[in-house]
Amino acid sequence: MNAVMTIARKEIRDAVSSTWLIAYAVLFTLLALGLSYLGQRNLGSVGFENFSRTTASLLNLCLLLAPLAALTLGSGAIAGDRERGTLTYLLSQPLDRWEVLAGKYLGLAASIALATTLGFGVAGVVIALQTSAMDVGTYVLFLALVIALIVVMTGIGLALSAVSKTRAQALGLAMLVWFVVAFAFDLILIGMVSATSMHGGGLLAALLLNPIEIVRVLAIIQLEPDLQILGPFGSYLMERVGRANATVILSAALLMWMALPVTIASWLFESREA
Repeated sequence: MNAVMTIARKEIRDAVSSTWLIAYAVLFTLLALGLSYLGQRNLGSVGFENFSRTTASLLNLCLLLAPLAALTLGSGAIAGDRERGTLTYLLSQPLDRWEVLAGKYLGLAASIALATTLGFGVAGVVIALQTSAMDVGTYVLFLALVIALIVVMTGIGLALSAVSKTRAQALGLAMLVWFVVAFAFDLILIGMVSATSMHGGGLLAALLLNPIEIVRVLAIIQLEPDLQILGPFGSYLMERVGRANATVILSAALLMWMALPVTIASWLFESREA
């Protein structure tokens, strides 16, 4: 465990000193404040008093930027070391492969979560000073869901990194995964529903296949269960099982997604040469 934490601390130091991660935190803060300001000016409301268009836009921002950052950093973790030749040196030390992977996983996930929390925190303080509608509890819940998604996407990034020979190859795979889950997934499934008349269990399975969609629907039903914002898959789940059961199902699926990618990454890393 000491080895895991040592590697994790190194990953955190490297990430924190990276201008890319700092730029991510600054960009996140500026975009969040911009959305809040526009919402206050155009709609007369801001923050989390209700799930207005402003908070819907903030949610969509998180579901685009946070997975992108996690996939990008995760995909370069192993492939980058393999390409530079430092992975061979690292594995020559008295370390198990799982310790190397676990240390990188914890360090990267913590780094991205820290940057996201910083962006949320600065934006949250400004919003709280500008409006009396700020609900700290829902803001923290929102942040927790985004961090859970970061954990999922970091694991997926590591799995992609474990099977890639170069950092460029891993990054290309990560961008493909991000595009599919963030943009193309809903369009593909809506097309399949129209073409095959998929109902019931098929709709639920489709929802659970995408961790971004899971977090989006879970956030909406916890903050303001608006069927117009939920989309076809979330609306079906709410109407079918109700809010409480939907929360249980989606939370269980999210926990599964948090465990599955890093488990696969560990297996792939153990089975490949440095």
